[in-house]
Amino acid sequence: MHLADAWYCAHQGRQIGPLALQQMQETMLHMSEPESALVWRAGFSNWMKASDVAEFSALTLRPPPVPPDQHPTWRVRWWWYPVPFITWGVGSQIGRKVMAWNHVQRRKAKALRR
Repeated sequence: MHLADAWYCAHQGRQIGPLALQQMQETMLHMSEPESALVWRAGFSNWMKASDVAEFSALTLRPPPVPPDQHPTWRVRWWWYPVPFITWGVGSQIGRKVMAWNHVQRRKAKALRR
């Protein structure tokens, strides 16, 4: 790495560098607030915010917060309630035994009615 290609970063009281561009980009991915980091390299007159430097602008983009009135709402459908019970009833040994017992009880009730 040439010194002309070296990047330096100041973030939360720490100075990082010299690093190659790719190393600096990887480092910024792990920062909690990369947009507030200051970066410098040869050719810059002063430290610049990472969000103002073309090489880091894509890493510092954050979407705006979702407006509170546009959060998705979940509605529980009526048919969601029996699904766990059906799954338990059909898919387990206990469920199969209960279904077999129920079948026997129905046959007995039917025989008594005759």
